Amino acid sequence: MKSRLATSIRSSFLYMNLGGRILVCTLLAVIVTAAAGTQSAPAVSPAEARKAIQARVALDKNIIERMLAPDLYVQTPDRKLTRQEFIDAIFSRPYTLTRFDATVLTVEPRGNDWAALVLEKLEGEIKDNSGKTSKIYVMGVVRDGWGKLNDNQWTLLWSEQLGQQLWEEEIPPIANW
Repeated sequence: MKSRLATSIRSSFLYMNLGGRILVCTLLAVIVTAAAGTQSAPAVSPAEARKAIQARVALDKNIIERMLAPDLYVQTPDRKLTRQEFIDAIFSRPYTLTRFDATVLTVEPRGNDWAALVLEKLEGEIKDNSGKTSKIYVMGVVRDGWGKLNDNQWTLLWSEQLGQQLWEEEIPPIANW
């Protein structure tokens, strides 16, 4: 029998995954901005990008909004989110994020833009109406696209959710979780 909490957790997963993904996007923006000073400079290597992405960056709404392209879209299996829907989803999540780990699997140049494939591990806590706290665990894979806009700032152009799995009250059967 599925509880209302389980249903709520599943419906709120999209928001948690988006919150985690924006952190990865923020990290990628920092390394791309630092590494790609001018168009004539040599591109950063995938190894350098992967290493730099692992750095921690605070999840700050103002910074995030500045990094998102005006026509940003986020593709999930169910729907395509606009820039504003994405921002709303990140900052109105119904859970507390307790862990976010990201491993950059690939970073590839695409013309003047970049595409990064990222494995994410997230953990969160959600309270039901009675105040009981439950743990949720999520593993996801996303691909994010970055490019320079007219102001010469690296900007998130698009994001695509490639896969995800959610566990409730059970540590995932994944090595090194």
